[in-house]
Amino acid sequence: MRNIKIAYWVITLCTLTGFAISAFNEITHSPKTFMDTTQLLGYPPYFLTLLGVAKIIGILVLLVPRYYRLKEWAYAGLTIDCIAAFWSELAVGNPMAGIKAVVVFAFVMLSYFLLLRMEKGLNKSAESGPMAAGTHPQAG
Repeated sequence: MRNIKIAYWVITLCTLTGFAISAFNEITHSPKTFMDTTQLLGYPPYFLTLLGVAKIIGILVLLVPRYYRLKEWAYAGLTIDCIAAFWSELAVGNPMAGIKAVVVFAFVMLSYFLLLRMEKGLNKSAESGPMAAGTHPQAG
């Protein structure tokens, strides 16, 4: 369980660092991000702010302990972001840039998979805790 937890946090922090940098560039309308998103991909400028804020919310949700169902929504949002980024790059004839979205998507999925493994481990340890069947303090 400990190895899964370490792997989860390493993968998740790497993933969230990338999303945080992206969110910062989107919210501040950095010149490169602004040009790539508005001119190359054709999105309106306000879309950058929307993406950045949504990413920050997702990052915060994933950093807060527990709330596994809410975390699933955050993972869904990050997944949609990756798919949209990949599809947008393909749509403008830039498939090589879509590779980055696929790599980020793989990190998001690995992080989610490890979260599920941790949650499963927590549920198993709760079931086999001191109050499990046959080990109740008053049993026997």
